[in-house]
Amino acid sequence: MNPGNFDMVSYEHPEKVTKGSIGGRPVLTTPQEGKVVVDSQMLSLWEFANGRDLETIIGEFKPEQNEPDEIRAGLACLAEAGLLRREPETEPDIYSHSITSESLVSVVIVAFNSLEWLPDCLASIYKQTHSTVELVIIDNASSDGTREWINQQYPQATYQYIDEVVSFSLAINKGVEISSGDFVLLLNPDTVLEQNAISEMLNLAESNPRGTVVPKLRYMGAPAFLNGIGNRVDPFSWGVDNGLGHLDLGQLDSWNELPSACFAAALIPKQVWKEVGPADVKFPMYYEDSEWSYRARKLGFSILAAPKAAVLHAFGDRVPEGTPETMIPSKLENVVYGRLRFTGKLLDAYLEEYFLSYLVSDFANLLRYLITLRIKFVTAILRGYGRFLKDLPEIRIQRKAMQSRLVVSDKPLLALQRGMPETLVWRGVPLLTWDLVRNYYLAEIKSSNTRSLVEYDSPQRRPRLLIISHDLIGKKLAGPGMRYMELARALCDEINVKVANPGETQLEIPGVELLPYSEREPASLRKLVDNSDTVVVSSYLLDRFPFLERSDARIVIDLYDPFVLENLHYYLDEPQEAQEALNQQSVSITNQLVRTGDFFICGNERQRDYWLGVLTSTGRINPKNYNQDPSLRSLIDVVGIGYPDKPPNISNLLKGKHPSIPGDARIVLWGGGIWNWLDPITLIKAWPAVLKAVPKARLVFLGTRHPNPDIPPHKMAEEAQALAEEIGEFDKSIIFIEWLSYRDREALLSEADAGVSLHPVHIETRFSIRTRILDYIWAGLPIISTEGDITSEWIRKYGLGQVVAEGDASSVERALINILNRSKASWQEKFEAFGDAYCWEKVAAPLKKYCLTGGYAADRMVRGKELAGDRSRGQTWRLNWARARFIYRSEGWQGLSHRTLRYFQRRIANL
Repeated sequence: MNPGNFDMVSYEHPEKVTKGSIGGRPVLTTPQEGKVVVDSQMLSLWEFANGRDLETIIGEFKPEQNEPDEIRAGLACLAEAGLLRREPETEPDIYSHSITSESLVSVVIVAFNSLEWLPDCLASIYKQTHSTVELVIIDNASSDGTREWINQQYPQATYQYIDEVVSFSLAINKGVEISSGDFVLLLNPDTVLEQNAISEMLNLAESNPRGTVVPKLRYMGAPAFLNGIGNRVDPFSWGVDNGLGHLDLGQLDSWNELPSACFAAALIPKQVWKEVGPADVKFPMYYEDSEWSYRARKLGFSILAAPKAAVLHAFGDRVPEGTPETMIPSKLENVVYGRLRFTGKLLDAYLEEYFLSYLVSDFANLLRYLITLRIKFVTAILRGYGRFLKDLPEIRIQRKAMQSRLVVSDKPLLALQRGMPETLVWRGVPLLTWDLVRNYYLAEIKSSNTRSLVEYDSPQRRPRLLIISHDLIGKKLAGPGMRYMELARALCDEINVKVANPGETQLEIPGVELLPYSEREPASLRKLVDNSDTVVVSSYLLDRFPFLERSDARIVIDLYDPFVLENLHYYLDEPQEAQEALNQQSVSITNQLVRTGDFFICGNERQRDYWLGVLTSTGRINPKNYNQDPSLRSLIDVVGIGYPDKPPNISNLLKGKHPSIPGDARIVLWGGGIWNWLDPITLIKAWPAVLKAVPKARLVFLGTRHPNPDIPPHKMAEEAQALAEEIGEFDKSIIFIEWLSYRDREALLSEADAGVSLHPVHIETRFSIRTRILDYIWAGLPIISTEGDITSEWIRKYGLGQVVAEGDASSVERALINILNRSKASWQEKFEAFGDAYCWEKVAAPLKKYCLTGGYAADRMVRGKELAGDRSRGQTWRLNWARARFIYRSEGWQGLSHRTLRYFQRRIANL
């Protein structure tokens, strides 16, 4: 297909695909005469798509109700499921594998009245690209003519007939025992192997000699849907097939290790089988594969996924009819006994949890069956427990023997299965609903976790990025708002960028949509998130909008502000108890951010080292993320502060216009807010001596309070103004400006003669990167800065000004006098070394790369399940009380009542 004409693809209904219903729910039949449960929306799209092209469908299918990407995803899923045919047809993905192995694979099949299935199954074995196979059939007392048929059709098979029905596990053991191959493929008779299945499994097994290999099992009647990739045992079910019912778009192909193999199809090296031991013959049916697999893993062996190997599985019937699932008493007895035996034999740390869960669920079922007078089922449960208690002495002996060989404990054993996707079936039939398309498959497609889909390969489609700013973006900007505005500008040429702003704004950014949101109306933000491929969040946003953690978008966490360190200083005047509670809040929210991110950006390499430590302590530095990228740059990279790619416009803002600033004044600029963790006091103390030496010097403070009115004034701003009053220079040679528009800030930078940024030397300093310093570098202003942060190292290295000691007014005085006695132009050569190294386009490059090519974090399914730092209910009340006291002390009753009202509005809105 021509890559430039993807939107010209059209759709038709394939033969044999018809609509129907099961239990009142709409279904579509597959070309293989299977069934898929849909809903009214998907059925409408299927009906509407027939005979129409992609562009028409997107434009006309309920455009007022559906986003174009949702329609694309729905069409892609219907086509990949075989329910729509694309015209022209696309070439299917064909996995190729060079055949080099000569290893003998013994295919062991246990047959029990399986003649209906055996012809297709055995034919597929002898059509494999790997032809060195031995067929071993254990006939478990079949009475349907299997013996005669095998002898006639496959005389070369190793065939053994058992006169009396035995347990499935005993039959398997017999088959493995008489097999000759170095590898054993356990196979159900109701399966059909795709042509390269054995070679793909064997390729993985030979490169991992301690691993059992599991293929994808697919529904025979709906082969686009997964019957499972291995299985697992958890405390709340009878056992679960991993990925059951999922439409296979390749989204699970990244799986490496699995909790357990399903013996419907599993390739096991003969040596591994010998070391692990045979299947436990006390399992009459069910759990024998899980027990063997978990036992193998506890002994240090692996269960591996082979996503390129596929096996069709009838799963009890060629065409599931969607009838209500029933369990006959004999099966109920076996599963009750099986999971108790599994738990008692293998588990240690989780033994009580699993036993208690099973006991509660079995007791609930017992009561239900008693109430409905289903006595046979009551008896089945009791018999299961009776058999378990009878066998308990023998189970304890096996358990003790297992303990002596133990390599892996419960915690890593069961951690692998946490976060596994839910099953997507109804009454045994795969589900494909609009809700699943919108909330699951669309997210996988957008995150490039699937194979190539023509509906999404159009070169005209640009990735969609949403930057959620916690800081108000308007004509007057503080550092965070400035950062997000400039990042949006730098990215919008190749990416569809929207910026969510916590309020209305009159600002316009060419090529970027600025859209308001409100904490009181989270739906205003949720809609923007749902329609984005990638979302950038920071600070307290996850705490305020919990749905962000559950979003299917790729989440980028902006960590350039390590606020845990910042708040240590911010709350320094609070009582110790309040400091500890507020610190716990910061730590908890930081853990929440770290738990959620698919990609992280930070301010500089020093910060990256700090955040790598945090990611390590919270489990995000793990084999999955490391194996994806050993440098971990695909997990966390530097996107710091930058400056525009052209110098500031030269303009006259204050000189000769402000009553206290003459036209020939020498302006010393404090180019940002006066925050509590900064040190304007030392500068003001040095000022009288500077003014005496340079009478035309004027000190301009850019911001006494944040441009966001919801943020209260900082105490340091009040202290600075009070000291200026005390020395008699307030509104004379020291001028405090409330805040400037972004354009006027540029003008002020262009006419200033020096820039100052002073701070105490504490832990926040070491990891900070000041926006104002990058502004000074952009404007070519000689800089005076306190030592201790990364930018002070730049100033020393490139000779951009002078670095002074903490709180040293004399050094500040000397440095300022020296700089003001030189022309601003004499410094320009020093700044040329920076060039465009920190222009926003280059700074934003890692974020752009991620938006264009990045995907979910490799550990997205299991990330953050056991992070420390989550708050208990008691800690939450303690924190809220401490926070309320702080607000009252800093903002009074009016501020406290306003913030309390906002808090409850936010909580109610997020219910």
